[in-house]
Amino acid sequence: MMSKLLDLSEKLDSTSITLFETLSEVTGSLGIPFFVMGATARDMIFELGYGRPSRRATYDRDLGVCVASWAEFENLKKQIFTSGHFKPTHDIHRIRYRGDLDVDILPFGGIAGTGEEICWPPDKAIVMSVAGFAEAFRAALTVRVKAIPPLDVLVASPPGLAILKLISWSDRPHERSRDALDLAYILENYLDAGNNERLYEEHMDLVEVERFDYLGAGARLLGRDLARIGQPKTMRRIEEILKREISDGGQHLLIQGMTPTGTLFEGEREGRSDELLALLQQFKKGVEDR
Repeated sequence: MMSKLLDLSEKLDSTSITLFETLSEVTGSLGIPFFVMGATARDMIFELGYGRPSRRATYDRDLGVCVASWAEFENLKKQIFTSGHFKPTHDIHRIRYRGDLDVDILPFGGIAGTGEEICWPPDKAIVMSVAGFAEAFRAALTVRVKAIPPLDVLVASPPGLAILKLISWSDRPHERSRDALDLAYILENYLDAGNNERLYEEHMDLVEVERFDYLGAGARLLGRDLARIGQPKTMRRIEEILKREISDGGQHLLIQGMTPTGTLFEGEREGRSDELLALLQQFKKGVEDR
């Protein structure tokens, strides 16, 4: 997996830079780590880092913050609002930066107790899954967002993103087709996001085959890398999802989410579905290679 510092200091927009500066100052003063996730991480790694344009635009920023309790999280929010650059919104997990940029802040870590869900106060009626957050955080990449003075932030790696996207989609498959679309994008662009050399230097068994398939090799390598960072409980869930979604008698809801209605003609949709099924099969093999 990618390990060297990814320098985006000349590529990131000024709003994102000032956002990260403010958040880094606040979280740093409290000793609370955060990492960039979601479509924001996707675009930072794939598009800005490696020139792989995404098919889906994003208009907000997604952040995970590692906190031990709701009291710690509420204190963090208090300090964020004290900075004067943020305001609350009607969504419990969302704040607004400088009046026009929505920022989703999702707590994970000790706040979830022994489970993989958080129940938002005061009435705990809103429940969110944080499964895979810890793995994605531990495997996050260090990205330089500003050169002078240097400012680095943690950004979810492609394997970490794949875990988050697959689990998020499986929680609400009929509502989260965008997560399915992002997973397809990661599968198809993985080798071109800093992993091409690794394929030929460390995984020649994926190259020295009778019918070498570039995208298929990337999907399988992604599966191997995902398995390296996933905890046993998470990996069991990943394997269950993939087994269900590529089975002959299944509904293939994941592939349906990757090919939303209206984006392809019927003949194209069928061919695209076959391509995606083949990628998911290779992805599953990579997961099982561990």
